[in-house]
Amino acid sequence: MKRCIAVALATLAFGGAQAQPRAPGTDYPGRPVRVIVALAPGGNADINARVVAGQLSQQLGQQFVVENRPSGGGTVAFETAAATPPDGYTLLVGALGSHTLNIGLYGDRLRVHPLTGVDHITISSHSAIAVAVHPSLSVRTLAEFAALLKANPGKYDYGSSGNGTTGHIAGAMLLQLLGVQAQHVPYRGSAAAFTDLIAGRTAFQADTISFLSEPLKAGTVRGIVIATPERSPLAPEVPTSAEAGLPAYQATTWTPWSTTLGTPAVIRQFLYEQIAEALREPAVRDRLTGLGNTIPEGMTPERTRDFIASEIERWVPIVRATGARVD
Repeated sequence: MKRCIAVALATLAFGGAQAQPRAPGTDYPGRPVRVIVALAPGGNADINARVVAGQLSQQLGQQFVVENRPSGGGTVAFETAAATPPDGYTLLVGALGSHTLNIGLYGDRLRVHPLTGVDHITISSHSAIAVAVHPSLSVRTLAEFAALLKANPGKYDYGSSGNGTTGHIAGAMLLQLLGVQAQHVPYRGSAAAFTDLIAGRTAFQADTISFLSEPLKAGTVRGIVIATPERSPLAPEVPTSAEAGLPAYQATTWTPWSTTLGTPAVIRQFLYEQIAEALREPAVRDRLTGLGNTIPEGMTPERTRDFIASEIERWVPIVRATGARVD
């Protein structure tokens, strides 16, 4: 009897170990995986990383440990990831700013190129950019906002999650299209910038609808435009850029997952499949879509790289046209 029980327990243990998915022909992941986020805690990329990493930990029986490295607009995160072995045990989660805009801001000073300096895995979400103003501003439409800034050139400030981030460039792009001026104030993350917005120390902020939706509902800030062709169900009162009279103002950020250059294709494909599976989990999907994200389908490593290349082609000229730069 004892021998039968021992055999049964060994079989269960073996079966449990075998049940954990692994990259074909490897034992990956055989130890905890580090997930570096190129932005500060509390923003959309950070939420994506933590929600998906939590689900991956359950699926694969290994911890996916998230850490934030927002310094240098994400350049520090890239350099950190690039310096690790190409074995899939270091992942990098970023956004439009870290993976695209930095090329226009830093140029040849970038030590790690966002397209060719790392390998890409997938994209977990897209999120629209909206613009919110402090309620003390006597404006309710984009036209009134433009008139106020035109009458007071350089008087008003706008905050963002840092130099070169999506919010910085989306704000600069709006000013350029409107032909008005305002001063940019960089912060260490969207939450820090928003603290000064609601305190009235800055006048407006461009950020993801996922970040702004709750304050918009609460009336803490007032939305004047969302930079997409359709209104968001999270903030249906905020007009689209076309409805506001500025159809050229289109801005959406996205959440890419990358890893060290040279990571075996079998591991990158495995991670893509596992992240796709995580994104199909109702709790994960509801959490991300509930924040105003849309979840793309079929973003394989190859399609992700092609998408990032196309976004670089689109955004780098915009960055340069705004005159935004990082000294």
